[in-house]
Amino acid sequence: MKTSILLALFIAISSFSFGQHPSCDGTRYLNPVYSVTQTDGILFGNNDTYDGSNQDLLLDFFEPTGDVAASRPLIIFAFGGSFIGGARDDVHAYCDYYAQRGYACAAIDYRLYNGPLFPIPDSLKMTDAVVKALGDMKAAIRFFKEDAATTNTYKIDPNFIIAGGISAGGIVALHAGMLDETDPIEAYVDPIIVDNGGFQGNSSSNTQYDEDILAVLNYSGALRRANYIDASDVPVFSVHDDNDGTVPYASGSASLLGIPIISMEGSFIVNQNAQAAGLTSELITYDNSSGHVSYFSDQTAADSILQRSLEFLFPLICGAGASVETIVPNMDFELYPNPAQSSVTIKLANANGFELSMSDISGRKVISTTAQTGSTVISLEGFTPGVYFVEVVNEESGIRERKQLVVN
Repeated sequence: MKTSILLALFIAISSFSFGQHPSCDGTRYLNPVYSVTQTDGILFGNNDTYDGSNQDLLLDFFEPTGDVAASRPLIIFAFGGSFIGGARDDVHAYCDYYAQRGYACAAIDYRLYNGPLFPIPDSLKMTDAVVKALGDMKAAIRFFKEDAATTNTYKIDPNFIIAGGISAGGIVALHAGMLDETDPIEAYVDPIIVDNGGFQGNSSSNTQYDEDILAVLNYSGALRRANYIDASDVPVFSVHDDNDGTVPYASGSASLLGIPIISMEGSFIVNQNAQAAGLTSELITYDNSSGHVSYFSDQTAADSILQRSLEFLFPLICGAGASVETIVPNMDFELYPNPAQSSVTIKLANANGFELSMSDISGRKVISTTAQTGSTVISLEGFTPGVYFVEVVNEESGIRERKQLVVN
């Protein structure tokens, strides 16, 4: 299988304390034990689009058929499409997948940029599109929290709401989990947030309810800046192609119609910062792939990734003691000195040889070679000072691991 788990699940270091949800029975939330009932076209908000037209915001709701649980965890799922296309139908299959396993799931609308595409929209317009979409997702979160506090039509536990999304939807979900008023936001972004109703957004009037969530499912998304992440944020599960040219895997520009538009920090940097903040975080990298969300076009990879997402969420829903353990073999991979100046030694114990690649922070490969023994020395002459990522693959086991190298 082409996927590799780079960083394992660290339940013990999480800053959250998770209690067991009363619906947990040891099978639910891991296995496909339900048929699914789908209800389409539920109104959850309304707002003006970029061009000034008005849009009702709708969601399609998926739930286990005949479910007797008094309340269920909910995944709110946002589609992809570079903020210029896509529809909530695009994520129906994923909502169906999670609902078969006991979750409720909502596939939501969010407003798309509907201004001129030529000339290509600049970073200000795209930032506005992200902020509008984020406000719409927050309206969806509040919709279910208000329902739980009033009619309880959808039987959602308001303390167990998860934001998820693919590509542009992943960008929205990550910002829903990580961006708040205490974060170091760029000066030009502040007026865009204010113009769109502040941090709660203005896509619904029920702002007496909060937009707090339990976790994020990030499929090839990114943050404007990963330094938004701090210890008060939520666990995050991420998947990304390692050479993604649309949304950067590490640091780089998100592209629209193949044209770089705005600098962002993708799943690799998100995962690093989340771990550094003490959050539960896991990243699965789809290796040697220049595609975008291409892992969902590979059925074997897709099945494995979706199953792993269930295993990531399971302890958050059913308590830390319910952890589904993932064993990541120890490669005994050394990288020294680090920081380095003129050269770096890369050593892989108990290996007769290994593949080696080195990329800069934008994801551009600067070295790709094979070591014929268990160690090799790489000259750094001519390297621009900065952060690089060194990945090794044990030729015998096929296991790979990636580490960060600082070149002075």
